[in-house]
Order: sequence, then structure tokens, then C-alpha cells
Amino acid sequence: MNKRGQALIEFVLILPVFIFIVFVIYDFGMIFSTQNMLESNSTDIILLYKNGTTIEEIKNMYDGIDISTVRDNDYEKIIISDDVKLITPGFNLLFGNPYKIEVMRYINYE
Repeated sequence: MNKRGQALIEFVLILPVFIFIVFVIYDFGMIFSTQNMLESNSTDIILLYKNGTTIEEIKNMYDGIDISTVRDNDYEKIIISDDVKLITPGFNLLFGNPYKIEVMRYINYE
């Protein structure tokens, strides 16, 4: 009985599952990394905005990140967003491709 042929067949059956798991780990890593980057940049963006820097100037400083504001009576909401392109097959059906990540911060003007 040839054991090498059996090992090859088992490897071929397991390889797609292993590659899929590696892609999933990569995608979730990119999502968490982008979320962390946006959270980190939000503090700097809020400080710049409070000190009188316009949104257009801030957008020029942080190229590739979407920044918008919504004014309420006593609050201003700053929305910082970025897109992550997913590589795992089938994830675009679940999450959409590109996957949009948003961070919202509120500024109180009272």
C-alpha cells in the first residue's frame, strides 16, 4: 500500500480550507488595523478641528481618509471613514466589497 499517495490526496483536500482560513485571518487583520488607525487619527483630527483648521485642510493632511461633519444644535459630529478591500472569496456577499469602516466623534459646543 502506497502511503505517499494517500498523504497527497489528504493534503489536496485540506489545502483549500487552509488557504481560506489564511485569507479570513488577513481580512479581519486589515479590518482591525484600519479601525485602529482611524481611532488613532480621530484624536488628532478632533484637536485640529477644534483649533480652527478647516475640514478641507484636514482632508489634505490625511489623504485617503474620508472626513465629514454634521452640525446639530449643540453638537458637531465628525465622521471619519475608510474602505478595506476584502480578498476572501464570498465575504463580499456578507460584508460588501469594499468594506466601509466609520468612526464617529461628537464635539460639544456648550
